[in-house]
Amino acid sequence: MSPSESIRRIETWLTVHAPQILTESLNDGAAESELSGLEAAVGRPLPNDYKALYRWRNGLDEDANNLGSLFYGLSFVPLARVAAAFQSRSQDPEMFPAVYAQALVKADNVLHPYWLQLGFDGSHTWLCVDLDPAPAGRYGQVILVDEETQAAFQVAESVEALLAQFADDLEQGRYFLEPDALEDGNEFLAAAENIDVVNWYQAARWQGVLPPAAYN
Repeated sequence: MSPSESIRRIETWLTVHAPQILTESLNDGAAESELSGLEAAVGRPLPNDYKALYRWRNGLDEDANNLGSLFYGLSFVPLARVAAAFQSRSQDPEMFPAVYAQALVKADNVLHPYWLQLGFDGSHTWLCVDLDPAPAGRYGQVILVDEETQAAFQVAESVEALLAQFADDLEQGRYFLEPDALEDGNEFLAAAENIDVVNWYQAARWQGVLPPAAYN
C-alpha cells in the first residue's frame, strides 16, 4: 500500500476519533528545503517514503495546546530535532553497543548517528529510521531502540510499512485515547498492550524477535 493511501486512512481515523491530534498537535508538512537540508547533512539519501511522511506532517508541535502522540503512542520527531540529534551523535566518539540486537540491525552502537529519530516515549524508547542497516537488514527500515535494556530490533521493513501497519492498527481498535489525558482535555493515543513498543518484552507482537534472554 502506498504511503499516500495509508496517510488517507490515518487522517480519516483521526478526523473521527482524535481530531485535536490532526488539527492542533501535528505540524504542517516540511518544506522541500528542510528535507534537502537534512539529506545534505546526513550525506545519504532519505528514503522516498520517509520524505512522503514528512511532506504530510513535520512531526508533533510540542508547544501545542493538545498533548498528542502518533506511532505506538510515541512522539513524532520534527526534522529540526532529527537534524540536531544527527549532528550531536556524529560528533560523539563514544560507542554504546547493544546487548540484544536482531540480525537485521547493527549492534555496535545504540546511539548510532544514522538511526534517524522518528518517535520517542520521553524516557528511553525510540523509533528510528535506519540508514546503516546490518547486511541482513533493509535501508530505511524502522527500528526500535531501547536505551535502558540496550536492545534494538526491526519494527517495520520501511516507513511505508509502518504507515500501513499504523492504519491497520487504528482501524482494528489497537489504539485508544488515554483516559487521564482526556480528563485534562487532551487527546493522546496509547497503544494496546499486545503491540506496545515501550513494554516490548511483554507485548505479543514483539515476542521472539530477540533471543529469549532479552525477555527475562
